[in-house]
Amino acid sequence: MHKVMIVDDNMTNLIMAKKALEDQYEIIPVSSGKIALEFLQEMPEPPDVVLLDVDMPDINGFYVISQMKNVEKLANIPVIFLTAQEDITTEIEGYSLGAVDYIRKPFTATLLRKRIDIHIRFVQEQKHNERVIDQLHKGLSEKIHNIVELEYAIVEMCTSLMASRSFIIAEHSIRVEKYMSVFLDYLIESRQFSLEATDAEILKFASKMHDVGKICLSDRIIADMGDLSIQEKEFNHAHTVLGSEAVKKVMNVISDNRFLNYAYNMCRYHHERWDGKGYPDRLMTTNIPLEARILAIVNSYDNFRTTNDGADPLSHAEAINRIRFWSGTHYDPELVDAFMNIEKQINAVRFETT
Repeated sequence: MHKVMIVDDNMTNLIMAKKALEDQYEIIPVSSGKIALEFLQEMPEPPDVVLLDVDMPDINGFYVISQMKNVEKLANIPVIFLTAQEDITTEIEGYSLGAVDYIRKPFTATLLRKRIDIHIRFVQEQKHNERVIDQLHKGLSEKIHNIVELEYAIVEMCTSLMASRSFIIAEHSIRVEKYMSVFLDYLIESRQFSLEATDAEILKFASKMHDVGKICLSDRIIADMGDLSIQEKEFNHAHTVLGSEAVKKVMNVISDNRFLNYAYNMCRYHHERWDGKGYPDRLMTTNIPLEARILAIVNSYDNFRTTNDGADPLSHAEAINRIRFWSGTHYDPELVDAFMNIEKQINAVRFETT
């Protein structure tokens, strides 16, 4: 049963209103504004509607409603003013404070019931809508959770496949994800680029897939001891296309998915260069997606530190100097500057994973 609080210092009006409504509603009669505020604060379940007299000796109805609007659990309770005043200014003030209706005194029982019925129906519809919205939110949250689980499953599946081909590729992907985490956190904090925390979380684990196309390469090309033929080197370059095309097939089934979009861009474009001399599409400058430009730097850093083409790995200082030297040719200069600000943290990550 819906609850209606009636606040009026006139006992005759209070009794009349109670008798008019008690057959259909649970009535809470209160004889002053002060007591009404005390009741409203203490009640575990506030009333559905408050029928509030304007003119009361201790504190008037305007004060009561203004106090209600300052309390979260009371702010949305519909307040209907009762008044004997004919002054339109009083009515305007009541509406400006948040009242939903005015009932003039003296009122008839029938009119009072009809007006209360209307507002209770509004309350019912609002609660129904809130339940529907809550169910939609729960359903959406469950779908989002399932999608995230699928995304993690795809990453783990690809990482497992890469590990079965080469522990070097698998460990490289794990380190790259950790570098990306440090770099992205800094970029978000600096607010230099249009990155949000939610994007960063997706980018971090999607970055592990950037070399998934290497699953299709031969053991000799994956090992790359520095004696590859031109044809083998060209096929090695093709891992960007092979990986991105594999992701694209999933995108054809699951459309408009940020994780897959990021994974595709990082697979395909992480070997593009700022000066347009990279591969596979010879994109240049900001035509290269931001996530691929970020990945290009951390990917190169790890490759410099773990060279497997027959050359000795570079030290941290040497790797940093090479990245700085290639700023504006291979890499986005602004991103390189940002990377220089965290190079000590990057070295620490490298130290932790070795």
